[in-house]
Amino acid sequence: MHPGETLRLTGSFAVHPSYGREFRASGCQYVEPATIHAIRTYLASGLVRGIGPKLADAIVDEFKLDTLQIIDTAPERLLEVHLIGPSRYREIVAAWQAHQEIRQLMVLLQSAGISATHAPRIVRHFRIDLQEAQEVTDVLEIVQATPYRLTEVYGIGFVTADRLALWLGLPERSPQRLQAAMLHSLENAGGHCFLWEKQLYRKTIKNLGEDESLADLLPAELASLVADQRVIAQDIPNGTGRLLPAVFTPRLHAAESSVASRVARLRATGTRLATLGARRNGPLEVLDGAVELAPAQKAAVRMALTEPVSVLTGGPGCGKSFTVRTIVDLVEAASGRVALAAPTGRAAKRLAELTGRSATTVHRLIKGRREDESTPVSLFEANDPLDADLIVIDEASMLDLPLLDRLLGKLAPGVHLLLVGDVHQLPSVGPGQVLRDLLAVDELPRTELVDIFRQSQDSAIVTNAREINHGRSIRNGADFWFIDVRRPEDGTLPEPQEIQDTVVDIVTRRLPERYGLNTCDIQVLAPGTKGPLGTHDLGLAIQAKVNPHRDNTPQHFADGRPYRRGDRVIAVRNDPRKGVVNGTTGKVTEIDAKERQLRMRTDDDGTEVVYAWDELDELFHAYAITVHRAQGSEYPMVVVPLTMSGPSYLLLRRNLLYTAVTRAKQMLVLVGDPNALERAISQPADRRNTSLAVRVREALTGTVVLPRPSRAVDGQASLY
Repeated sequence: MHPGETLRLTGSFAVHPSYGREFRASGCQYVEPATIHAIRTYLASGLVRGIGPKLADAIVDEFKLDTLQIIDTAPERLLEVHLIGPSRYREIVAAWQAHQEIRQLMVLLQSAGISATHAPRIVRHFRIDLQEAQEVTDVLEIVQATPYRLTEVYGIGFVTADRLALWLGLPERSPQRLQAAMLHSLENAGGHCFLWEKQLYRKTIKNLGEDESLADLLPAELASLVADQRVIAQDIPNGTGRLLPAVFTPRLHAAESSVASRVARLRATGTRLATLGARRNGPLEVLDGAVELAPAQKAAVRMALTEPVSVLTGGPGCGKSFTVRTIVDLVEAASGRVALAAPTGRAAKRLAELTGRSATTVHRLIKGRREDESTPVSLFEANDPLDADLIVIDEASMLDLPLLDRLLGKLAPGVHLLLVGDVHQLPSVGPGQVLRDLLAVDELPRTELVDIFRQSQDSAIVTNAREINHGRSIRNGADFWFIDVRRPEDGTLPEPQEIQDTVVDIVTRRLPERYGLNTCDIQVLAPGTKGPLGTHDLGLAIQAKVNPHRDNTPQHFADGRPYRRGDRVIAVRNDPRKGVVNGTTGKVTEIDAKERQLRMRTDDDGTEVVYAWDELDELFHAYAITVHRAQGSEYPMVVVPLTMSGPSYLLLRRNLLYTAVTRAKQMLVLVGDPNALERAISQPADRRNTSLAVRVREALTGTVVLPRPSRAVDGQASLY
């Protein structure tokens, strides 16, 4: 809503047990401003770029009640207003057309019973695509002709797109609907690289809200998708030696095959480090004669210096960082070049601190070369990082399959690649589990560091992390505490809201007062986003304590979240245009109501990034974040709520708790229900459907295991 707008609400009055009489809206309808005052206020609100309060007065004084109709149907008459010239006229017309496009889409969505708040992001998404393709098409036409394309828009799922499609008249069991549901199941497979055929049928039926009788129609639709090459069908080993039918998207099938062939090609290529090793002061001679390392660390260094592709893994306190720093020192001492990168900005910053060298994100490393060429971005750039002698990728458990494929495709011949990570942490947000898959290939060199060094043995964080990893109980220590929130008098649990109050008090008062810390040094990590102990509600509660709204200071609400200057925020989407990747954190430095935008300064490098109001679904508060988003980062103190209430308990697994614990450098505080802690420790990690390990083994050994893809699909479906 903007000043001057009117909504006609339908609904009923009721009495809330806490807040008294309230109105519960069941529907709303937008009403155009109908008075001169309303029109003046409407235009002056900043809704249309180029029109401020002074110009709004001039336009309304000129056209009175006909103002909006004239802007709509005869915009050239705006030139009659003495403050409007050709340049300002074009700006106003473009902004008004974009606004009207959103309004038309809002009407369509509301008619279909869909929230109109989706309209701005739908228009923004398709406008970007149309501009890149240089197409002149109305977004409304795209949505009406291909409603299932709404699933491309961030924050809109299949249920919403399907509701619109059905409202537009698509039959419930039409091929278009069934195929769209199948494709959606594959594209949103929760990190899997493929779905087993029966698994795909079950997910499709669930997405459509149908019963199992639909299963008889699905094989024919799957066969049609295979014939059109919109999916790839291939028999894959299921872990017991049997081959079972599986279905891939073409993108992920190609990525698995590509990674396998590229790993094999790197392994077969002569290396530059071999040339360095031939020198009198080569890294291997220095390693043998001068470096103090444990036997496993020395083996890891030798592996990295002699093997074109290798993996270094191990838990906290086992010396991975010192080993990597030693490798870098040896290569640089022999005049070799090393490039360091990690999947996120915070992980890259931490890698730089540990090694004393510059490090970057994998995304930015890849952009050292053009996306469509093998030459560096600049013809004058002599230090292309992808042309280094050794490339080290830290936090490799966060690498998803497509990102690893892009990285391998950019490497110059002869480069060594060392992947470093902890396989027991959470897998990547994107599809695949590449670190685990590569470690499953015996032919690929790897070193696992298992011994905890003396300086880490006194840390309860390190020792408890190992206990969690083995499914064993934990103990409190100087830097590790579990706070049981059960009532001492009867052992019952307080309400989730009371537990939230406890967490907020720990973060904003107890820990800062006891240790003299700023709340910015304390990070809350939650298993999920919903409920009183999810990141959304916890974040708002912490914000209310540490950055409350003050009179005469600007703030902006988006999806129920107030944004204020000084807020800690985190990007939740990759945005190459802004140079921002998912997980980038920062602080809000400005709320600009006139330009309808906010500015964020990133923690990684201090870059100023601008987010328009309609882009704020890509920026969340960072007072409380999910464990997934924290992966690759470390914080002085970490607080983790654990309860069995709400949907988050389904996420409680060993690798999630292990990842949360290992984010803490100085202190870890778990708050909640002992039963939730026990569940998290006892539940092993889910495995993802991938065939990368099989494909890499095939590529390295030349032994064919997988039959050819695009197998014919026919017969009757069986779900079980």
